[in-house]
Amino acid sequence: MADGRLAQDLSTPGFDPEHYISRLSEEGEMPLLEMRQKVHILSEKTAQELKKNVYKNYSQFIETAREISILEGEMYQVSHMLTEQKQLMNTMLEMSLVSDKAVVEEAPKEAEPENPEEETRRNLAFLLEKVEGCSSVTEVPGRQLIHNGDLAELHMESFAQVQRVHMFLLNDSLMIASWLPNRRGPVRYRFQGLYELDNLAIVNIRDAGPVKNAFKVLMFPDSKIYQADSAKSKRQWLDILEDTKKKKLARDKLKKETVARLAEQQMTASAHAAQKQDEDRALSAETDEVDSATDAMETELLAADWLQELPEDLDMCIAQRDFEGAVDLVERVNDQLKECQKTPAIKEFRARIDHRVKLLTEGLMSELQVSPERSLRGGPRAARRAVAQLIRLGRSAQACDLFLKNRSAIIKYNIRQLKFEGATSLYIRCLCGVFFSSLSETGREFHKAFPEHYGCFSAFIVWSKMELESFIKIFKRHVFDSKSNLPTIAECVSIASKHCDELAGGGLDVGFYLATTINGDLERVIEENRDQIIEGIKYRAVEDLWRPLNLQNETECNKFVEEMASVGLDVKDSVYNVCFISLTMNTAQFCKACIVLAQSLLLIYSTEREALITNTLVQIFKAQVKHLETSVKSDKFKNDLKFILKNSQYILEVLMAKIEHMYKIQNVLFPHQLVAVNGEYRRLKTTVSNMAK
Repeated sequence: MADGRLAQDLSTPGFDPEHYISRLSEEGEMPLLEMRQKVHILSEKTAQELKKNVYKNYSQFIETAREISILEGEMYQVSHMLTEQKQLMNTMLEMSLVSDKAVVEEAPKEAEPENPEEETRRNLAFLLEKVEGCSSVTEVPGRQLIHNGDLAELHMESFAQVQRVHMFLLNDSLMIASWLPNRRGPVRYRFQGLYELDNLAIVNIRDAGPVKNAFKVLMFPDSKIYQADSAKSKRQWLDILEDTKKKKLARDKLKKETVARLAEQQMTASAHAAQKQDEDRALSAETDEVDSATDAMETELLAADWLQELPEDLDMCIAQRDFEGAVDLVERVNDQLKECQKTPAIKEFRARIDHRVKLLTEGLMSELQVSPERSLRGGPRAARRAVAQLIRLGRSAQACDLFLKNRSAIIKYNIRQLKFEGATSLYIRCLCGVFFSSLSETGREFHKAFPEHYGCFSAFIVWSKMELESFIKIFKRHVFDSKSNLPTIAECVSIASKHCDELAGGGLDVGFYLATTINGDLERVIEENRDQIIEGIKYRAVEDLWRPLNLQNETECNKFVEEMASVGLDVKDSVYNVCFISLTMNTAQFCKACIVLAQSLLLIYSTEREALITNTLVQIFKAQVKHLETSVKSDKFKNDLKFILKNSQYILEVLMAKIEHMYKIQNVLFPHQLVAVNGEYRRLKTTVSNMAK
């Protein structure tokens, strides 16, 4: 509280520090010392608050910059799409909405159906028999089949035939079904889509080149081109579509007038029922009143202004990509209708809403879908936004699947941007940075997008394993299949393992799977290097003359000393006569090979590889000890025994001590097998002493 008052005093406008201090000094030295301590504490607290604010602002700045860089490419594509839409609208304005006059005049009178009344009343059972997946279409009461026929769907740009379709014109909507070429039996089509006539616009297309007898159907939010088999069939479709739309508009207008009239009659229904005296009639009247009240309630409910305008409001929200607003409307109407009985009016209204919900779901799913037409890089906020709305619509499984596919595409895109230039380890460092950072970011975004949907986390684990398998394929191709040396391979494995450890700190442990997958290749490389070093020891042993290393001059000697020091070996004490070193070339090469091998093996050390690493070093040292022992017992080198022992001491004590120190730095217990090798020098020394006797 005192600190708060002090901060308030110091921040008061017009604060006079000299007057404040002079007033405190009148009370003596202690108030000044206490004030100094308070100011110091306040300064530290202010500095801490500033650090927190700076860190918070910096994090927000980084996130905002990432969003801007990601959405920059999206804006370029949006601009390109708007340009194409503008050109399309200009083309549509130049088109005629009706057929040519010459065509109309030449049209025969027989274009009308022979039995229009019978065609209008055709039962919708025909759809169930011929079309797969259209059961929901037939559930709407009063829906009738007006006209149907085969058409060919054309590509919007190339006008090439995409597929054969069958179009069903109903009294309130248009249904499209795709043709099943290899299907036998009565079912010949598969349901493709249902579009309300209110959202349709028919545009005639003039015959030009290969495009003949075609017309365009503008279906919110898409547009498609269909081709009839003849000019007569095309004119028939255009006329029937236009006539059916007009009839639907007339029915809708009449329905609204009827709803208004029923609402006015609602007030008088109860008065007539109360005037009846007969008990039997009163009971019947009460029953009728309940039914009438229920119907009136539903009629009054559907007559609400916001419900009448709801389909159009949903269309507008979907067109403007206001997905949150659209889902809010869907939840509101679901709450309104959840307790209503499934009367014909409610079913019809529900069918209209369900159609919009389907369009809304498709729009949200397109936000997460990856296609060549759109950028592969979507902002995490945009993906999270689409996922949140799909979850509200009850599509959490689809949202999870599309979200993870979207992240897979982003990871592949980022990896493809890497260029293999320079050393393998440099490329692997960049590859691991891109992959594991993307995996970590996906985990964080997944937690934010699906905070309470724990059933989706198993899908995330499976996805992580699949992505790791793809990463390991690339890793093995560049590390093991490229015939890299052991130090390079060890460095690459170490880089990947460190990234796995960092990822495990965030709750996702994939290190064990990486180690299990590459363990076979790694063991093969270690064994091959061990065999190569042992073969080199045997080859050099044949030509070893046990002569000191002569580097000719001081410059070359210093260069050799620095070269040995670069791998961690000190040979300064072995230099004599300016350019001589009391080690053989065989000893120097063996020491360098052992140090490099030990560094590489300890870089990839693990409990599972401990036995292999120890066995590798022991076998190499045993091969060198065998050469030393053979040389000591040979009569050829009986005058060089002291020199041989000096080299043996450097190998078995100095070099082994250096390797033991490397084990200590890595916090790894030095194995007893290598301790036993260290004692081989004493045995050789004893052998030489016995020979001298």
